[in-house]
Amino acid sequence: MDEVFVVTGGGSGIGRAVAESLPKEATVIITGRTLAKLQHTADALNTQGHHAIPLTCDVSNRTEVHSLAQRSAEIGQVTKVIHAAGISGSMADAEKIVRINALGTVYVNQEFYKVMDGGVIVDVASNSGYMLPGAMIPRRAYPLALTNEDAFVKKLVRRASVMHNKDVDPQMAYMISKNFARWYAAGCAFKYMRRRGIRVLSVSPGYVETPMTEKEKGKATDILLSYSGPGRGAKPEELAFLIVSLADERCGYLMGTDVLCDAGCVNAGYGIAVATNEKKHPSADGLW
Repeated sequence: MDEVFVVTGGGSGIGRAVAESLPKEATVIITGRTLAKLQHTADALNTQGHHAIPLTCDVSNRTEVHSLAQRSAEIGQVTKVIHAAGISGSMADAEKIVRINALGTVYVNQEFYKVMDGGVIVDVASNSGYMLPGAMIPRRAYPLALTNEDAFVKKLVRRASVMHNKDVDPQMAYMISKNFARWYAAGCAFKYMRRRGIRVLSVSPGYVETPMTEKEKGKATDILLSYSGPGRGAKPEELAFLIVSLADERCGYLMGTDVLCDAGCVNAGYGIAVATNEKKHPSADGLW
């Protein structure tokens, strides 16, 4: 059977860069919610020598994810799934963010687990998942994603509103949802490898220069980037190189972990307290 790679959120940003970086010998299925955008990207990939197929899928809808996994398996042997679909804290309300970023990760992992025999799943989280203090992370509610999805969503949305600021709630939901994605990917690793030989890991990028993040630039972005070593955001192709390298079978012993790729922002002290304080900047000498 032909080898098949699947990239959710493959129409633009990190997902598109990943699709462009994958080996051309295999079929690449790119997914997203807008067919026109996917078709445009697929045409560009095919011009470059890829074999790209656009398929629409809303990852917050398990039925659509199930259909995507089944269709992908009909096309060939699914060996790599890069789950890059997601939305930022400025794109929707808290509930929608949780359903797409958190439950979407559950659906993608679970449905592709059913059709894969070996291979790798890489879930794209965010360095935002590292920014909240432990007391603000509703980790006890995380297992509800596997038993009671409505209760899971309600608890995460409720925790996202802890600061009682409707403008902040979606950003909090984003941070929590990405923390969950990292937690869930790590929890899949042992079972998926022992039962089906599938490696699972996650990647947590920092600020990446994409059309989506370009619309959000402002003081908050300037402060964030002041904590990055090079003082800039990542290029999508830099993240793509990392993700494709991690998905390579030569990294076969790497699983159940998260790779934080944010130019040192989190470890330089960037967190929720900094993000909400426009006057907070790192010292010129860092933490030395």
